[in-house]
Amino acid sequence: MSMQHRLRSFAGKQPLDRNYRIAVPFRDIDMHGHMHNAAHVSHFEAAISHFLRYEGLSEHFAPGGRYVFHVRKVEVLFHAPSRYDDLIEIECRVGRLGRSSLGFSPRMLGPEGELRATADIVWICVERQSSVPSPLPDDLRAALEHHVIPHEPQSE
Repeated sequence: MSMQHRLRSFAGKQPLDRNYRIAVPFRDIDMHGHMHNAAHVSHFEAAISHFLRYEGLSEHFAPGGRYVFHVRKVEVLFHAPSRYDDLIEIECRVGRLGRSSLGFSPRMLGPEGELRATADIVWICVERQSSVPSPLPDDLRAALEHHVIPHEPQSE
């Protein structure tokens, strides 16, 4: 089956939704033929951006706003390798809302739904002028609360 046909089939499986989909590009492949470790982080971040845009929340994170979000933590667990041209899907989940932190728990899945990688990504809300941690804005907290799926412990 040609790559174009596979992509059309992959994209056509579901209507546009909150999940991020991509065919692993050659630029992301390491010398062992697997997706490079750092590429996972890049795709997880793209999935978070897609999720926020899809849910109508991206204005809260736009440059120039009163608040900015700094990455506090990125932890990735690798469950199975992804290779060139694999069709992957990333489910983005809000794992937790802290006083000033926002945690995401995205999951990378292969074309058959098999788990490829999981991540724990924490952003800290800071006031733009002072760079001091600040409570999450009430309107953002209210918008995100119904998206929270409690963080599942990651096995090693």
